[in-house]
Amino acid sequence: MNEIAELARQINREKIERARAMSLTEKFRAGAELFEDACEVARCGIRSMHPDWAEAQVEAELARRLEIGRRSKEAALAR
Repeated sequence: MNEIAELARQINREKIERARAMSLTEKFRAGAELFEDACEVARCGIRSMHPDWAEAQVEAELARRLEIGRRSKEAALAR
């Protein structure tokens, strides 16, 4: 087996073990942190596409994208 593939599998197994060992509170906090990290990545992408935009415009675009995601999820659940 490819060494890199085996390393990736081992890392994934370790992540799963750590997640299973977390309390509900820790899982909730981790989820919030992941969401904030994802928002920051999105902000960076928006800034990259629109370097001339003010922070308020970047935040408005992030909010617009999150709303699209929320609506998409609601539509999928309604089916």
